[in-house]
Amino acid sequence: MNVLFISEGRLKAVTAIHENVEPDDLVPFVVQAQDIYIQDILGTTMYNSLKTAVSASTLTAQEDVLIDNYIAPTTANYALYLALPTLNYKIANKSVLNPSSEESLNTGLDEIKYLRQSVQDTAQFYAQRTIEFLKANENDFPDYINPDSDYMLPNKRTQYNHGVYIPSAVGCYNYGQDTEKPLN
Repeated sequence: MNVLFISEGRLKAVTAIHENVEPDDLVPFVVQAQDIYIQDILGTTMYNSLKTAVSASTLTAQEDVLIDNYIAPTTANYALYLALPTLNYKIANKSVLNPSSEESLNTGLDEIKYLRQSVQDTAQFYAQRTIEFLKANENDFPDYINPDSDYMLPNKRTQYNHGVYIPSAVGCYNYGQDTEKPLN
C-alpha cells in the first residue's frame, strides 16, 4: 500500500491539473515524486518515519506543519512535472496513443517543455522552502539530523537547478595582492 503525503483534492487544488483527470492517472506520479524528490530532501530514515506516522495517524504538530505547508506543495508540483509528458498519451496493449477530441488541440513538444520547466521551477521553490524549514527546526526532527547512514542521507543543498554553472571565484581577486586584477 502506498502512503501519500497529499490527497487528490489538494493535488488538483494547488496545481493546474484539471478536475477531470482520473486519480489512477496521477497516483504513480505522486509515488514517484515522493520516492525521488521528497526522499532526497528528507533522507530515507525520516521519509520512512513520516510514512509510518501518516499511516498510523500519529503525526506530531511539527510533522503536520511540515507535510501540509512544505511537503504537500513540493510533492504536488513534482508529481505534475513527472506526469506532464504522459498525460497527453495513453500506453495501450500494442502502441502509444495520443487521443484527441474535436474541441481541443494537442500540445506540441515545445509547449510541453515550457510547461515542465515552469512546473519544475515551482517545485524547486517549494523544495527549497522545505529544506529551509527543516534546517530552522531540525531539533524537532531527530531523524533529519541523525539519519541511519545505510540509506539516502538528507540532501541539504540548494534545490534550484537552471543548468548554468558560474564558479564563485569568477570576477574575484585577492584584495591583499596587487598582482591580481578583477575581471571587467
